[in-house]
Amino acid sequence: MANGEAKAGGLPLDLELSCATGNRSALGQRVTQVFELLRDPLYRYLFRVLESQDEAEDLTQEVFLRLYAHLQRGNSVANVRAWLFRVAHNLAIDRQRKNSRLEPIAPCVQTEACDPAPGADQKILMQERQQRLRQALAALSSEERHCLELRAEGLSYQEIAGILEMRLPTLVKYLGRIIQKLVKGTSYD
Repeated sequence: MANGEAKAGGLPLDLELSCATGNRSALGQRVTQVFELLRDPLYRYLFRVLESQDEAEDLTQEVFLRLYAHLQRGNSVANVRAWLFRVAHNLAIDRQRKNSRLEPIAPCVQTEACDPAPGADQKILMQERQQRLRQALAALSSEERHCLELRAEGLSYQEIAGILEMRLPTLVKYLGRIIQKLVKGTSYD
């Protein structure tokens, strides 16, 4: 790993962030590095949750502003990625409440089949599977969808448990129930 790079899991910038708080220039540089590394995953998460490009962009910036302010006050952050996703999660919930609409998250719809020339029956089956998946996802609660989105962004169970304020064993069971709901909702009875 080259100097200044960070890996997706545990950012080596974590320790540096807690030490850089005394120097504004160094703190700004460290937050900028974290911004470059985690901006896209945070934006994707917020976009999928809020279904609005403008709101996702606004909240992504707000998350990093809050990180800077938090560190500038002399606080440290042990796990930057988990802290940022926790703040993003809370801001998204607040924005949904403010907008007073909890619409289902639209799943990515695959428009092309793996087969370059699928037959009519394959197209119908694929459309039916996609419809069942959309319905199963729509039947999930907002918190269940948020949990899946965090996992889709590659966060560990431990990080998700911290973000959702759950114990790790509780989160594992919770994710298991979510997956069972999706399987049940997409299966052919």
